[in-house]
Amino acid sequence: MKTKNVAEVLQVAPKTVQTWVRKYQIPVKTNDRGHYLYDHNAIDRLQTVKSTQMPEENGPVNEREAKPTYEEAEKRMDDILRRLDHLENMIEQKADEVVSFQLLKHRQELDDVQCSLAAMEKNLKDLQVEKIDPERKFECPKKERGKLANMFLFSS
Repeated sequence: MKTKNVAEVLQVAPKTVQTWVRKYQIPVKTNDRGHYLYDHNAIDRLQTVKSTQMPEENGPVNEREAKPTYEEAEKRMDDILRRLDHLENMIEQKADEVVSFQLLKHRQELDDVQCSLAAMEKNLKDLQVEKIDPERKFECPKKERGKLANMFLFSS
């Protein structure tokens, strides 16, 4: 019998059958391609492995799988709701902290913009004063020409 057929009989995956053969060193024959061929003894041993590795569903139920009583379920639900409320409060607090931080940053940026604006206004006023009285800033003292330079000066 081939691995696929044995897997169907055992109701497991073919890879599981191959793994059990290697792990538990179950003697099987192989064909010329290296595929496992199972006899009745190998199938019986695999049945035994399955019963130890995969106990039937009809066996004893674990305490963890047992359904909780109404009181236990209610207590668990109350605990979950309490924890959920706590998480919501933490999220709100964190959101408030983030908003406060952002407001402070925006306030700093506004202060910086106001300082820059004040500096620009001052520079603009200075430029307007220069435009009104340009000679006042750019007056240079006149040099007296020497006598030699006056001789070469052409009069018009």
